Amino acid sequence: MIKIIPSILATTKEEFEKLLRSVESYVDRVHLDIGDGDFVPTKTISGYEELVNMDTKVNFDVHLMVSRPEDQMYFWYKTKADRFLIHAETDHGHKNLIDQIHLNGRQVGLVLNPETQVDKISELIDDVDFVQFMTVHPGAYGGDFIESVVNKILEFHGQYPNVPIFADGGINPEIALQLIAVGVTNLVVGSYIVGSNDVGRAIEELKKISNNI
Repeated sequence: MIKIIPSILATTKEEFEKLLRSVESYVDRVHLDIGDGDFVPTKTISGYEELVNMDTKVNFDVHLMVSRPEDQMYFWYKTKADRFLIHAETDHGHKNLIDQIHLNGRQVGLVLNPETQVDKISELIDDVDFVQFMTVHPGAYGGDFIESVVNKILEFHGQYPNVPIFADGGINPEIALQLIAVGVTNLVVGSYIVGSNDVGRAIEELKKISNNI
């Protein structure tokens, strides 16, 4: 079963709530992008401050595009977020962080930027619940899809056929088909959904394509 997960990147609480309300009736999970202005150029809302008091039925993946994810996890455990994504490029002892997240009853995945090779995380793959491949450079909506990542995903899937694969960035229906064909099970979609004049229709179009594979 292929999962469509809308992504939200917001710089104000008002923007976060607006984007969340636009998608929450169509999905049961949202991908929240958090940027620190250092690891990625965009500085977003903190996320945990907004989420702790937000009334919604959807579950949250939290994509920590930050240089030191370990410094803020304490606050996230106070929210309903149940899956976390940390970047391979920010490793300051990820094994300990992964273990800590699991001890707090959450799932965790590692994220690879387009230029980062899989061998960067080879020793940690057995410790995580999934792996996410960035198919754009992270930090903003509207990035161009990077075709070379497709082969990297295909090779990874061949090597680790039982590891769930997420792909994030630049995804539209045509690209969704391409990614599903190489083993992607979760499509994280930003601009195509939240930039649409008809959010519900965009989500349903992606779901229909995915379900007909």
